[in-house]
Amino acid sequence: MFATALAIGLLAPAIGAQQQPAQRELPPVATAHDRASAAAQPGSDNAKGHGRRDIEPPAAVDPETYRREKAAAVHGPAPTGAEIVAEPGAGSDQGAAASQAPSVALSFNGLDRPGAVNNGFVFNPPDTIVAKSPNRVLEGANSALRLFTNTGSVIQTQNLNSFFGASTSSGLLFDPKVFYDRNSPNPRFFVVALQVAGRDDSITSNDVSRIRVAVSRSPNPSSLASSNWCRYNIDGRRNVGTSNVSWADYPAIGVGRDSFSFAMNQFRFTDGAFRFAVIHVWNKNIAENNASSCPTVPRFTFQPSGTVGNFSRFTIQPAQSYTSPSSFSGTTNPAYYLSTTRGSSSQYHVYRVRNVAGGSPTLASLTLTGGSYGIPPDSPQPSSSIRIDTGDNRMLQVAGIGNNLVGMFTTVCNFTSGTANESCTRAPRVRVGQSGTGGLTASLPENTFAGVGNNIFVHHSSIATNTSLRSASNWESSGATRSLRSDARIKNVNAGWTNVSTYAPGSCSLPPTPPSTTTARSGDYSGAQLDPSLTSFWLAGEQAVPISSACQWRTRIARLVP
Repeated sequence: MFATALAIGLLAPAIGAQQQPAQRELPPVATAHDRASAAAQPGSDNAKGHGRRDIEPPAAVDPETYRREKAAAVHGPAPTGAEIVAEPGAGSDQGAAASQAPSVALSFNGLDRPGAVNNGFVFNPPDTIVAKSPNRVLEGANSALRLFTNTGSVIQTQNLNSFFGASTSSGLLFDPKVFYDRNSPNPRFFVVALQVAGRDDSITSNDVSRIRVAVSRSPNPSSLASSNWCRYNIDGRRNVGTSNVSWADYPAIGVGRDSFSFAMNQFRFTDGAFRFAVIHVWNKNIAENNASSCPTVPRFTFQPSGTVGNFSRFTIQPAQSYTSPSSFSGTTNPAYYLSTTRGSSSQYHVYRVRNVAGGSPTLASLTLTGGSYGIPPDSPQPSSSIRIDTGDNRMLQVAGIGNNLVGMFTTVCNFTSGTANESCTRAPRVRVGQSGTGGLTASLPENTFAGVGNNIFVHHSSIATNTSLRSASNWESSGATRSLRSDARIKNVNAGWTNVSTYAPGSCSLPPTPPSTTTARSGDYSGAQLDPSLTSFWLAGEQAVPISSACQWRTRIARLVP
């Protein structure tokens, strides 16, 4: 979610999955060629001083509407029948022995709020994410990157502005996403972060929205120095010159066999109103062929909806495909994406971009109907009136194995009739294919609905999946008797979740995140990635712990052996 400068209905019934007709193939709404930026220089010191930059409530709707949505979620209609997942045992720093599968074989501290400082400013919330190459672990958080060895030794930490050579005059970078692409002749790390200025005013000359992208120049970069990375600085504005000129927020990244995708939600500069979701697609074969020099990369931009403010096309998550989906007649190396409809719904939206390397890609989409979902209520904290914002019901992450896509998002749920609602997870598995006439097809063979039970709130979970369709997830959870913590969970295909370990226990209650005086922001997402060896998973989650005599966020990273 966007970082600002501070001193500081009824649910649709659950029915069987039904496929609607695919849309026609849509061409890109724009094409461009992205050139690498000059070698990174330290960010200017226009943001001198010490303070904090806090993440506002989700920008999908205005703050008052969001407050009403969250209040209604406490006792409003909610889906029932969620699986209750047994609690994991508390994990030590090293977890259980690797031979006791499934187990957390290794865990270590990641970034924390003071350690992720950017030009004198600290951030809420962390937005932690993790990526894993054969010999490196890369973590992103607001507002820094940290590169580790496989055993958790720190190689280098760098704030996002310095890493991208981005002046602070247009704002501090936020919402980092990282991913390691193993499914490539030239495996590489990708890093994406955002920058914005000129919000909430009508002076168009103030409008700045930049999408920063970096690609490592080897599978195992020795450092975060500019010589090891190709960096790109892309204009994130859309609808320039119109009343709907907008800035990019909440990046979502993924890969297909030929493509690297980074999708955005676009919000109007003048008032923050949601305008459109867009998908940017690179030919990754060009982007990753960068050992000798940083190439210019063709980019195709798709806008799935032409309707302003269409929340059925919101937060489109690209699949992070660890193995390639099938090609078909007329369809070469497709990339896939999933999204939900924001608010109460039972719709699951599936998208395909095909023929990227050929230079003439097209977009198709369809909608499936399955289990119902809705915006979750916020979570209480122990001995505190401050509640943790559990977010909305947007798709959080999508993993891909061949033609199977597994997503993860948060939803309202209820375990005991007559009591207040909780927040749970849904993990839809979508099977994609193609009709005899070349149209996108999809089915929903599995849609796991799960939580912990009464008075415990699960939120901001992640997902990664291996070649046996065994999925791993970081579950952040909290409640009136539980400080914010992260658990490692695992599930087999067509089966429920199994606890593994609480690898990041919490021990205090977070203070409110300004400008709110009643709500604390925990991460807008957490991280999961399949190890490039395909034998284990890497997770990144958040915990609330005392740091310098104050309750603050800290992240932890874990290797989960299935």
